[in-house]
Amino acid sequence: MSSEAPGSVEQRTQAWLEETLDPGIAADAASHAPVYAPDGTPQHMSRTQFARLRRKLKIFRWLDRLDFTSFIDLASGWEHYPYLVRRRYGIEAVYYSDMVHRMNLPIDGPVFGKLDHAVTVRLPRLPFRDRAFDVVLCSEVFEHLVRPIESLAELWRITAKYLIVTSLEALSVNRWQRLLSHWFVDTRQPHVERNFFILPELQAVLGEETAHENLQYAPFEPVSPFASWAEQDAALACLRSVDSVADALCRAVAHSDHGPGALGILFVKARPGAAIRAPQSHADAELARWLIGEAAAEERALRDVLSVAAAWEQGKLPYPYEEAERLKVRLVAAALLKLLRCPDCAGSLAGNGTVRCTACQRAFVSDHGVPVLTSDIDTLDAQALNALCGADPVRLRVAARLMRRLRRNEHPPGTLRRALWRFTRRGAA
Repeated sequence: MSSEAPGSVEQRTQAWLEETLDPGIAADAASHAPVYAPDGTPQHMSRTQFARLRRKLKIFRWLDRLDFTSFIDLASGWEHYPYLVRRRYGIEAVYYSDMVHRMNLPIDGPVFGKLDHAVTVRLPRLPFRDRAFDVVLCSEVFEHLVRPIESLAELWRITAKYLIVTSLEALSVNRWQRLLSHWFVDTRQPHVERNFFILPELQAVLGEETAHENLQYAPFEPVSPFASWAEQDAALACLRSVDSVADALCRAVAHSDHGPGALGILFVKARPGAAIRAPQSHADAELARWLIGEAAAEERALRDVLSVAAAWEQGKLPYPYEEAERLKVRLVAAALLKLLRCPDCAGSLAGNGTVRCTACQRAFVSDHGVPVLTSDIDTLDAQALNALCGADPVRLRVAARLMRRLRRNEHPPGTLRRALWRFTRRGAA
């Protein structure tokens, strides 16, 4: 049984994400009460919001230890890490990117700085020049990728100093758990969590010097992540002050080792000579409070944008057609264009209204100043994998073995497997 070509799977996932974007925004806005009061006090802490804050605390603890002047978030989705990086460190060269073009448009208002700072891409072929960014972040994407090893190689190629990747689902504790996890993955579903690795494999691919820690430690959480949603909601609803949420966050990130109770992985791979300062655990409380304040401000800003959009739809405010048209035909910023390269042939890009490769002459569309730089080429230069794994033949063999295994995992489930799924799930219920 043959598996679907990786490029086709990626295109299908991209189409599904684009189709579900607007309904997802509407459903989220309608079903969730504000987490924060107007003064920024937590009033309805949710599972999703606490998890986002915990992940941000984990990531910014690392960013506080690094020296960098440019930053990109690959597959940024709903998050605004570039905005937060600019706010905390005063860095202007911060960029967004996502597979879904609408995600990259400045439709969530001017405050988050997407205008002239976003690119539409598709992993694993990235349209950025080598070592374009000091820090490359790819958070909660790794587990969904059809070609994660190839994608890591591309992420590392565009990294000048530090690569940071997080995934709550990608790490398995052993080979048997990984086998069981893969058994239940239905790759016919778009954006399914499909990739599972054991730590020695990731260390072999990334190098032993790569720093890593867990992303969540169940015993130190305010409530067990394995409790019912109702129990989790009730426990988190008790966190009704900035101090109580900050204390819970600091406790949640206090244990960084892998092992019983640990979930997920955050890893940081640094270029030789890129300095990493010693951790400052006493700074967690200040950082947690800052993140809570920024999350409250972000919620207010997004609700303001949704309110204005609703007023436009209801005819209560005139729609700014002229301004919208000016934004739509905005040219790609010169500073952004310098960071880009053709995803097909790696040639340099130039253009006014249309972005064009100076080597292969392929033209790329853009709107709102956001270029759409995706490629239909399925192959990846072997040099990228060598750059990731070095000249070590053992690491290269591990990477090649992983790539072959993941291709096998793309086989669609047969009749017997689907029948066993139904039997197993019925027994579990």
